[in-house]
Amino acid sequence: MYISSFHENALNKIEQKLDFYAKYPNFRLFSEKKVYELHESVRSFLHTPCENQESTQKFHSNFIWKLKKYYRTPFQKEVVALVNANIKAFDLSDKDKLGYMNYLLSTKVYPHFHDSFFSKLAEVDLSKQENKLWAQYVFHKMKTLLAQKQKKRTEFVGDFQKFEPFLQNMAEQMRPSSYKNLSEFAEVYFSAVMNSEYKGISLKPIIVMMQNTSAMDAKKMPQLFDAQMPVAQAPAIDKKAVSLLMQSYRNFSIKNEKMLRSNLGFHQSIASMFCDIVKDFDYNANDVKNLRKILGTRHNSGGLYARLYETGLIVQRVYNQSHPQGVTPRHKTVQPMYKAGYSRWD
Repeated sequence: MYISSFHENALNKIEQKLDFYAKYPNFRLFSEKKVYELHESVRSFLHTPCENQESTQKFHSNFIWKLKKYYRTPFQKEVVALVNANIKAFDLSDKDKLGYMNYLLSTKVYPHFHDSFFSKLAEVDLSKQENKLWAQYVFHKMKTLLAQKQKKRTEFVGDFQKFEPFLQNMAEQMRPSSYKNLSEFAEVYFSAVMNSEYKGISLKPIIVMMQNTSAMDAKKMPQLFDAQMPVAQAPAIDKKAVSLLMQSYRNFSIKNEKMLRSNLGFHQSIASMFCDIVKDFDYNANDVKNLRKILGTRHNSGGLYARLYETGLIVQRVYNQSHPQGVTPRHKTVQPMYKAGYSRWD
């Protein structure tokens, strides 16, 4: 696309200043009034009106991609500050957002950008196949980075906060969801819950994905007489996906038993998610029974297995309370400690 001489000249002047200050970072040439002047130049450039949005996006993408050569210089902190200070002004195409996200995740500088910049880059339309492929590639980079920081809790939490808007958007738009994607997302979110012991992590994206699998798409096909005979029903969810998720929870707990030994919050958060599922979606007593079987029986030895069994009891109790008419004596769970109010989960 054609770039106006005005914008080209403005961009060249900014680049010249950046080149100059990046060459002499230790001489304090970039201070006080000079800092203000450069920031004002960038702000003015980004707010300059263009003939249409496509032109604006082109100008902004030219600017932000030129900055990458300064991220590996001693002037890195100041250049990142220019981006952070103008987050709201950036107007980038979906292609540039995904491309820049992918680029940043390949560098060591990405933790220095504000969470709001990552939120801006996460605002992409994933209805196009090309964007879906890019998003999958970016997701796997995020997953790898988080896995590398599993033992560095503070860094893990910081990264996840930056990535969360992208993950939420991907869960909403990547339809239909495959069981493989669900498993990979579950691993990321379980790790986030485990490492964010004192901060609530929303597991809604996982539930959204289980409502939009290929199997659910097939069920949503209109059936004969549906329009003439509407029947009030609980929202549907892919029960196979829920069972796979329960199995993932069990496997994750066993794999990370040492890290979870004193982390009651993790099991509470996951139990709460499954409680919401059996309470709010189209579950019956037999479905809940089969779900609980995945977590094992009370006869399994060891503290972890006892805790998993307790999670199943919690899910059963919530289901019983929310479906009083549909629970027969045969399906009721006899659990004296719950009746007496002694559960650690209350």
